[in-house]
This record gives sequence, C-alpha cells and structure tokens, in this order.
Amino acid sequence: MNTFLVVDFETTGNRPKDGDKIIQIGAVLLENGEIVDRFATLVNPQMEIPPFIEKLTGITDEMVAGAPLIEDALPALLKMLSGAAFVAHNVFFDLSFLQNALTDAGYNPFTGPLLDTVELSRLLLPGQEGYRLSDLSVGLDIDHDRPHQADSDAEATALLLLQLIQKLDSLPLVTIQHLQSMSRSFHSDIEALLSGMERRKIQKGTYEPDAGLEVVHQICLRERAAIEKASGRPLEDTVSFDEYVESLFGEDGLLQQFMPGFELRQAQVEMMKRVYDSFVSGRHLMVEAGTGTGKSLAYLIPAVFWAKQQQEPVVISTHTIQLQEQMYSRDLPILQAIFADDSPRISILKGRNNYLCLRKFAHSLEDEHDNYEVQLSKSQMLIWLTETETGDIEEVNLPSGGQMYWKQVQSDANSCLNRHCPWFSRCFYHQARRKAQQAEVIVTNHSLLFTDMSAEHRIMPPYEYAVIDEAHHFEDVASRHLGDVLTSYQLEGMLHRLRPDRGFGLLEEVEEAVRGWSDTRYEKVKDQIETSYQQIREGKETIREMYNLLYQWSSQRAREGEEIGRTVLRYKQDDLNSKWGKSVVSAVKNSVELLLAIGKKLESTHKNLQGDDVPIGLRGLLTDLNGMVKDCLHYSELLHLMLLAGDDDHVYWIELDVRSTRKGIYLHRVPIDVSGLLREMFFDKKKSVIMTSATMSVNSSFQYATDRLGIADLFKDKQMETAMLPSPFDYKKQTLLCIPDEVPNIKDASEETFVASLIDSLAKVAVVTSGRMLVLFTSYAMLRNVYEPLKERLKEANVTVLGHGVDSSSRSKLTKQFRALTSCILLGTSSFWEGVDIPGEDLSCLAIVRLPFVPPNHPLVEARNQQLQEQRKNPFMELSVPQAVIRFKQGFGRLVRTSSDRGVVLVYDRRIVDARYGRMFLRSLPEVTTLRMPTDELLPAISEWLA
Repeated sequence: MNTFLVVDFETTGNRPKDGDKIIQIGAVLLENGEIVDRFATLVNPQMEIPPFIEKLTGITDEMVAGAPLIEDALPALLKMLSGAAFVAHNVFFDLSFLQNALTDAGYNPFTGPLLDTVELSRLLLPGQEGYRLSDLSVGLDIDHDRPHQADSDAEATALLLLQLIQKLDSLPLVTIQHLQSMSRSFHSDIEALLSGMERRKIQKGTYEPDAGLEVVHQICLRERAAIEKASGRPLEDTVSFDEYVESLFGEDGLLQQFMPGFELRQAQVEMMKRVYDSFVSGRHLMVEAGTGTGKSLAYLIPAVFWAKQQQEPVVISTHTIQLQEQMYSRDLPILQAIFADDSPRISILKGRNNYLCLRKFAHSLEDEHDNYEVQLSKSQMLIWLTETETGDIEEVNLPSGGQMYWKQVQSDANSCLNRHCPWFSRCFYHQARRKAQQAEVIVTNHSLLFTDMSAEHRIMPPYEYAVIDEAHHFEDVASRHLGDVLTSYQLEGMLHRLRPDRGFGLLEEVEEAVRGWSDTRYEKVKDQIETSYQQIREGKETIREMYNLLYQWSSQRAREGEEIGRTVLRYKQDDLNSKWGKSVVSAVKNSVELLLAIGKKLESTHKNLQGDDVPIGLRGLLTDLNGMVKDCLHYSELLHLMLLAGDDDHVYWIELDVRSTRKGIYLHRVPIDVSGLLREMFFDKKKSVIMTSATMSVNSSFQYATDRLGIADLFKDKQMETAMLPSPFDYKKQTLLCIPDEVPNIKDASEETFVASLIDSLAKVAVVTSGRMLVLFTSYAMLRNVYEPLKERLKEANVTVLGHGVDSSSRSKLTKQFRALTSCILLGTSSFWEGVDIPGEDLSCLAIVRLPFVPPNHPLVEARNQQLQEQRKNPFMELSVPQAVIRFKQGFGRLVRTSSDRGVVLVYDRRIVDARYGRMFLRSLPEVTTLRMPTDELLPAISEWLA
C-alpha cells in the first residue's frame, strides 16, 4: 500500500441517504511518500445550502450556481482513485457520500482499501489531546489556514498522513508485529499498511530498534534514563538567602535573563523571604498571594535553596495532577537555569494507579478476544512505550472503553511481585519512587499526600518541610481520602475480571496455567476453582439485585447534585428500616456474605498453590489473584460499614449516575470533622508547612481556614505566622464591577421570573461585549433553563452560546472552543469557578449568576451544620458564608489574568448589596470600580470601559 488518494468533501449535511449532497471536493494524490497530483472543485448540489453550512464553510448558493454537477466532477476524481487507497479524516463519513454519488451517477461502488487518519492518529499519536484535524495541524505544525474548505482540509490531511507513515516507519519491527496482530479489529485497513511495513523491514534486515530503544521480553521500550544520585554537595553556607534573592531580582538578575518579560513584583520577593524564614525558624506559615504574584516561584526558589543548603527534602503538593504537571513543565526549566551550577534534583510523584504495570500489560497482549476499544488502547500503549520515560497514564489519550482496561493493567500494591517480578528493573512506579528518594524537591498532589498518611508514610520518602499550594482545597481532599468511597463499577469490575460473561477471566487463566504445570496441584484445587465459579456467578446476580434495589430506593428520594448528571441522597442506617429499605438490607447482607465466601475460597486456592517451584508466569497470576482476594474482603467490609453499621462521626450518602444506562452508584462515608486528624497526622509531625493560595482569607481574616485545618491555636505558641500579599494588578483600573439592579432579588421572585430577567440582561450585555463572556452558575438546572432561550436571543447577533454539560462535559474542550470562536458566551458550572485561565481579550466579561453557596442540603455540609448547631454556633456565618466567599473570590479571579487584561464583572445576585453578609463578599475583593444600576444604563459604561 503506497498509493493514497486523500479526499475531503464539504456537504450540505451529514446524511447522504436523506438527500444531503456534496458541495466541494478536495483531493490530493500521494505516491511513494510524495504529493504527485491535486484536484479541487465546487459542486452544484441543486439544492439550497443551509445557513449553518454556509457559516461553517463560507460556501454560498451563488458560489456553487455555476459549478459542475457531481456526475461531471466524478470522472476526474475516479481517475485519481484508480489503484489507490481511499483516505480521509473520518473516512466513513466521506465514503458514504462517495458511494451515494457513485450509485446516483450509475457507477459501481468503491471497493478498494480505506484508511482513516483519525484512527491512524489515535494509534500513532497516543499523547495528543484531541484528534480533530485542526488540533492535529497545530500539534504537528501543519499549515491549515482554511478549515472546512475541502482543498485545504485535503491538503492538511495529506501532510498529516505523510507524517503518520513516517512515524510508522520509525517504529521497531517487534512493535509493528504486535500492532499487526491487534489491528484486525480496526475499522479501516491499517492491518494492510502494517503488513507492508513489516515486509519492507524484513527485506531490509531492519530487526534492531533505533538508538535510544531496547527490546525487553519482546516489548520495545525507551531506554531507561539513569537516576541521578545525590551529590551531597550543599550550597555554600557563605551565601545568605537575602544575597541570593538580590542576585535574582537585580537589574541584570537571573530571572531577568531566563524569563522573557519578567517584571519585579514586591509581593513575590516578600513571599520568598517569608517562606525561607519559616523553614529556618521551624514555623508554619499561611500566606494568601493575590493573582499575578508569581507564588509558584515564590515558594519553589526558597524550597530548592533550603533543600540544597540543608540537605533536607522539601515536598511541594498541588491540588490536582494537572497543576502538578503544569508546575513541573513550566517552572522546572526556570529553576534549572537559575541554579545552573548545581541543578536541583526535582522529581514528580503520583499515586501508584497512575503508572503502568509492565507485567500485567505484557500478559494482556496474549488475549486476542478483546473488543475494538481495548485493542486500540493496547496498540496506543505499545507506541507510547517507545516514547515514555515515566509510564504515567496522563500521557495517553485513551478511548472511553480503554478506561476499564487501564484498571486491569495499572500498578497496584495488592498485585505487585516486587523484586520477584521479571519487569522489576524497568518498573515505572518503583523508578518514580527511587527518583523521589534521590530528589531534593518532590512535587506531588494532595491526594497522594493523604494516601501516604493513611499508609503510615510508606510511599513517600521521610520529609519535615512541605508547601501546600491551593491550600483552600486541603480540607476537602482530606475528607475524601480519610473517608471511603465504594462504587458499583468497582464491584462489577472485580467480578468481571475474575470471570467475565464472555471471554477469559483471571480465574480461568490461573486454572489453565495450573493444569499445564502440574496434574497433582490441579487435582488439589480443581474443586475449589469450580466452587469459586459458582460463587462468582451467584455473586454477580446478588450484587446486581442489591444495586437495583438500592438504586430504586434512593432515586425516589435523591435530588440534583453539584456534579452534572448526578443525584445525591444522604442516609443513616436507620433510614433503611422501612419496608422497602428492609429488602435493600437483606440484599446487602447477602452480598457481604457472598463476597466474604468468594474471598475465602480464592484465598484457600491461592494458599494451596504456593511453593518455590511455581513457574514465573503462574506466580504473576497468583499475585493478581491474591490482589483480588484482598479486594473481595475489603469491599465486603466497606459494604458492611456503609450500609449495615454506622457511627455519628461520619456522614453517609449515595450518588446516582443518572446519565449512564448502567445506573452507576457511588457510596460515600466521610468524617464530618477532619481538623483533629489533620493536626495529629500532619501538622504536628512537620517542622514547617507553608500553606498558600490566592484565596484563603475571609474579610481579611484567616480564622476560617485555621479552624477548619485544626491549627488555630498555633498562633498562641508562635508556631505559626500569616501573611496577606496583594496582587500586583491595578483592579481599580482593570475591572469594572456591575450589579444590574432590575434583575429581581432571588428571595423576592420565582426562579422563572429571575431566569427571564437574567437572559434579557445577558443578551444585551453580550451584544455590547461581542460575546467573550464566561457565565458562572451554581446550578446545572438553571444553566439548562438559560441555555436555549439565550441561544435563540443571540442567533441574529451571531454570538455562539456554549453550555457545560450541553455541548460537552469536558472543561478543556469547551475552553478551547470558546477561545477559537470570535464571538462566544460560555455557560459553566462548578468546575469553571477555578482553574480556568483565559488571559487577554478572549475573555472580557465575567458574569456570576448567584453567590456560590454550597447547597445546605449537601450531605457533608448538612452534617457539619448540625455539628456546629450542637456546639451553639451559627452554621451559616461560621461555615456557609466563608466557603462561599472563598469560592466567589476564585470565580472573580477568572477575569484578570495579566497586568494588561481589562474587563467587566457582572453579579446578578443582589444579596451582595442587599444582605448584611453581602459586605463580606465585597470586602474580600481588591478595590474595584463599582456600578449599580439597570442593565440598559450599564451598557454605555461597559462599552466605554472595554473601549
């Protein structure tokens, strides 16, 4: 396969069978890796082009009026297609239009080979964020100046195909052969492409991989990088930190040299010194650093300096893995540059389940009965293994069906052979831990920090100095990780892994391996395995029945949750004493007993197969089986704790995934108050912890944060200090705060009236701002109610409306679309209140629909409110208002991201000025220009401000 016709059609719609027609053809002919011919023409569809298609493609009825009909355009296309593979980006879309046109014109349908560059890109570029042609063009530096024009799309797709074939050619023979065995289930003819590639490599005698790659147990991996040993060479004691900071910030300072556009920020300098002083004095520090301070470098530089000078490791913890990655890729090169003479050893460490287990992966390649998405996932990983140094799944964009497969091959403690594993020397997880042991600074995330605490600090190297970034999330993450969650997917997945309804499961693999190894041992466990099969079959039915009853019982009582597509119900064990609840309890007891029985029987089988003579392949399977035993017993205990036992120190709730046809259920058990645990397990065990965020104070006080973290009394003993460092931005000149006062107070009007007034105001403002607006909601239901009417109102103004959970549930995808469109409004829910970074004119207007109070009936909030009432405190002022103020500050911070940004914030909740507590929200903001008047009067001021 070395001749390809790359084709793109622009069409009137996406259903050729329903009368949609081709309006433009673009085609590029490739032979032996070169472009040899091109063809492009408009086509008269003999029908009107829909307005949406006209807007998308720029092709009008007038443009196609004099163009050839499709039957006149086909001969030139078919001449080029003779003897070639038909290639397109999403090939089956273009193929359906080609076949329809051929049939209508009296030709035979096309029967040659097909190649889909979407499928090929997914395979060969596993790390790409998206696989749209525009995304790939940007990622691969392909000129694609006229998207949705057939000639430009075909040219870009041809250049993409050339790069993909080049990538394929660079792969080692052993990887090509693995891919070939899995590609039979692929949708397009990639198997034929791989087969040709394999033949060419064998003919050339190209058996060995390129430099930088090595074959281990018949899988090609990137050569392992050497782990840098500790040098033991501290920074010179003669250099004081103050002198070092001066060398960074002076006129010819290091930061000026290595950071283009660097600006001196006094707050950043002060924060550096405060962090270092806290390390020296062995005190904790809570510091709020406003947006634009540059807090990452303000704590990283003193952390590296301290670690090098004192030979003491420092742990940096961020809220999410994404922030961890961002810090590692953005800030590490700067640190390496400014500490050039003795580059810092910084490692990134994530939870174990983020790393691939090579033993499990190699074993999974033997199963050829997997579905399409699992085979594609395996193939992606084979490519990825020739590139990755870390084995971190965050680097791979798996298809949705690959997520379950990942659970099968991820690293975990229960199924680890440790030094007995044939892959141990190449184990990604153990390599990450070894790097962390040698590191001066370890970058991790809050989740792993708490996992390490629960595991009695066996995961991370010992440390006494830490920086907690995004510290306003620390309590919430502690609640989740010091509690428990059990999902229906976990239980179903475990039983499916043991013995699926179709295909081969772990228990069958064990049985087959034992039978092939020793007749004597097989006879010893044969009856036990047969009993386990019966128990698993019965267990699946029993657990399915339990979850069905639980779903029905809770769905009648549940209400909408914070997360899109979830409903929530708080419960106590007494609530299950109703007539209906008793049937749930009975089903739970049966499930608990069956899981215990399965676990005990598998444990007995495992015990009967132990011995020094066990072959290595079976040893790995038995380790996996032992992991399943532990899971069975653990899940049995959790089910009992969550539905049959109960205590007053924890809150229990059920979340239902109402979007999924599988009716997913999530059971939660969370401690109501984690402050004592945090103090005991973390703060009292560390010499110095720096807690920082752009939003930690409420009304110029840290009282709320210190109370929730259990460290309020540390002030008395001078074991802790606080600092509030202002943002360098001039909010008075950069931000106009508007309160449209014709929009009714939420308490004084129905939701219907409020929504109608909100839509009217948003539509008027959007016309003045040309879109460029992010609207933050606290309720997904209200977002849905606003979406369609607002979209209709703004249609004539050519302003696009995107809705979270309507157009997509992916925050990053929606943010990209928002930035790509010139005139757009993005409606976002909870996850958009923070972590969204859209600098410059792309975002000029931010609208906050309601003050972000967590619903008082959220299970954890409800339980904490009750606890505060019992302590004779006011839960609204002690908990709800401070939480909402911090969330409000986070939302407000989405607008101004650089010193040159300028924009408008609209607040549609009049409680911010009418309610007594509203002043706390306003006082927690930097000084801004504020206007309160009807929208019609605000419009000229907004227009002038943005101009």
